[in-house]
Amino acid sequence: MSVGRQLHLAVSLDGFGAHPAAWRRTARTPESAFGSAALHLDAVRRAEEGLLDFVTLDDSRPIHAHRDGRALGRLEAAQVLAVAAAATSRIGLVPTGLTGRLPGEVADRIATLDHLSAGRAGWRPRVDVTPEQLKLALEPEGGPLFVELFDEAEEFTRAVLGYWDSWAPGALLGDLAGGRFVDQALIRPADLEGVHVRASGSAGVPRPPQGRPVTAILGHATIPYRLVARHAEVGFVTPADTAGLVEIREEVEGLRKEAGRAETPFRLFADLNVVLAGSEAAAQERLADLDALDGEPFTSDAAVFAGTPAGLADRLEEWFRDGGADGFRLRPAQLAEDLDALVDGLVPELRRRGLFRTAYTATTLRGHLGLPEAGHGDGHGNGGR
Repeated sequence: MSVGRQLHLAVSLDGFGAHPAAWRRTARTPESAFGSAALHLDAVRRAEEGLLDFVTLDDSRPIHAHRDGRALGRLEAAQVLAVAAAATSRIGLVPTGLTGRLPGEVADRIATLDHLSAGRAGWRPRVDVTPEQLKLALEPEGGPLFVELFDEAEEFTRAVLGYWDSWAPGALLGDLAGGRFVDQALIRPADLEGVHVRASGSAGVPRPPQGRPVTAILGHATIPYRLVARHAEVGFVTPADTAGLVEIREEVEGLRKEAGRAETPFRLFADLNVVLAGSEAAAQERLADLDALDGEPFTSDAAVFAGTPAGLADRLEEWFRDGGADGFRLRPAQLAEDLDALVDGLVPELRRRGLFRTAYTATTLRGHLGLPEAGHGDGHGNGGR
């Protein structure tokens, strides 16, 4: 039987889970989870067992963390995923790169992860804001601040990409007989003199195995969609329903055309929070229990699905076939419990429908996503691995 177009699948590893009260229903103590990173390492291994394309790990401030009773604090994402690289062999690893940091440091950190994982790294540039700044930016009079934040993010992203491009293919020689470690003529400065961001010199880490690690960006509205259109190879969006997803896809594709990237490979992922159980009633009960612990209903930038793995498969299939999504980034409400349900329930159901892979056929993140290896300075290139 011929295999038709299949969807891509990723999972967000957000602390103990996407729900703010998830930490109160976990089997692990905060000390054991944070001290050993076992919570995330187990999750990455489970995601690889399910043959998922990649995991994402955030290390920015949790927007909800300012209220008593909610989890606070994160491990540094790229370091955790570097450890996970040694414990896995195929799954993609996508940490956050915060705009408040130096672009050269972020470029070297993500390039190192790409080397350690043999080409499985991506990154998600994210505006680094406090809850107070975000609240101000989203108010009607906060429009200029919102624009400025994403102008800075655009410059920051260009700077990081420039550092990766500073080492051309073949710059690392390792010529034992001739005594030449690098070809200096193939290393150029990543110069950027922006309004918000400055970059100079070359990357401290040689060219990543993928040329560039995969750039993934989350967008909720036109201004961040422009950043997606200009630089993302994977765009995360947060639709409420199929019609909304269609509208988002059309807007993003229009902005990509304006940016001159209509023909470059791109994958649109819809984000969805998930609470799963053997019946819809049981899933709703789980969600109600978490809400009661937190003291208010769970709300998020992304929609919340509470139901069975088969019901979730119905939603994903509809958004894939009718909404224009290429894939999905699922956010488990409780990390361990809902990730198990995704791997053991959702993935087999998607395979039964012919919508998901039965084995990895590539070794790099670009290979999983069907993206070409990035050429020097152009963001796409001449073929993947």
